[in-house]
Amino acid sequence: MLSRNPQALLHVRGSKRRLPTLGGLLSAIVAAVTLFHSSANAQIPANAPFKFDSLPEINQAPSFVEPVSYDDESPADVVMTTDHTTTMAAKADFLIAIENMQNRLQSQETQIASLNSQLRMSSPRSAANRKSRWFSTYESVIVQPMQENLTGVIVQTDDGYAHVAFPWKIQHSPRVQFGHETSNDTLGWRVRYWQFRHSKSFLANNDNGLIPTGNDGRVGYLVEDGDITVGLGSIEDGHFQSSIRTDVIDWELQRHIAAPLDIYAGIRYAKAAQGYRAATDVGSVRADSSFRGVGPTAAMRLQHDLGVSRLAIFANLRGSLLFGHKEFSVYDDANDSLQAIGSDDVRLSSDGADTLSGNAEIQLGVRLAATDWLALTVAFETQTFTNVGGPNPTAVFTGTDRGVAGDSPMDDSLSFAGVTVGTEVTW
Repeated sequence: MLSRNPQALLHVRGSKRRLPTLGGLLSAIVAAVTLFHSSANAQIPANAPFKFDSLPEINQAPSFVEPVSYDDESPADVVMTTDHTTTMAAKADFLIAIENMQNRLQSQETQIASLNSQLRMSSPRSAANRKSRWFSTYESVIVQPMQENLTGVIVQTDDGYAHVAFPWKIQHSPRVQFGHETSNDTLGWRVRYWQFRHSKSFLANNDNGLIPTGNDGRVGYLVEDGDITVGLGSIEDGHFQSSIRTDVIDWELQRHIAAPLDIYAGIRYAKAAQGYRAATDVGSVRADSSFRGVGPTAAMRLQHDLGVSRLAIFANLRGSLLFGHKEFSVYDDANDSLQAIGSDDVRLSSDGADTLSGNAEIQLGVRLAATDWLALTVAFETQTFTNVGGPNPTAVFTGTDRGVAGDSPMDDSLSFAGVTVGTEVTW
């Protein structure tokens, strides 16, 4: 039996159909509808009072599918009417299926557009959407210098030699920064300058027990057959001093990558100069080492807002490769001896780079945005410069015969560790 409700029949059949692709299916549907429409209407008698071109027209012709009386019609009329009914039901089924699929396609397109909008809204770069700004920062870098060789004097003991180190503690040094940060897809810039200039000294004699009576101290650089040939020996009283000076300048371009991340790339110039002085009862020693270099630097800043009282945590990472020149010299007036390395160079100044120094920095801290234009920061910081040399005495004890041996002063590293307290003003 044919269903008297072709729409209901089509609804059940059409609800289980799926679309493999949007574009391909729509093209196939249009072609099928055109072909089916032509063939279906061609089978309807020419004297029929209607033709079905759309779903509304089907709904407006209920009389066509009303029960047929077979008593008053010939078998041929019944067959023709049945064929017409079958054709009409199939066409109605197909048109309703198309309408359902079009509705589903429109619903899917709406959902896709909504998801794309949500993705754009949740994108870190879109969420940042910050404005360009000028900024100026002052930081108090409170760090302790850590020389690879901290020796101030070597003291002879009954068991050999003891190295008395310079008692470096944390020292304040200023760092200033000025620049312009930009919004997404544009470049900003900044300039930074850090300066560290401090010295540390101590006395060594019998009064403070560093050089007990009956023992002596030694300051050795060049050693031959266990004896100091550049430096001082048999010291009973002396004043020893170490000094460190650094000047670091950065010029960088800034690029905002995402809401929590900025990257920087540019040029760094660094100078690390260190000095050693010893004034003793047997003479004095003066030693100096320095490194000056320039090279590429890259940094990144990661900041995460805690959402509590304008607090955020941040991390700054930096790496630099510095190409430059280093020098070392030592003089003692007891032997009237001077030894210098790197002070005379027959090359042109443009070819004077002979040293590669690596530099790394890390900073982890907390940032408080006190107002829209003022922020305060507190962070732990460490940084190191490799292969910059050092001026302190290099002699070391080598055995029970109380002999000493020298070492190279040219490959020492210099590091700093401590905290920074900063203030940032933006406008």
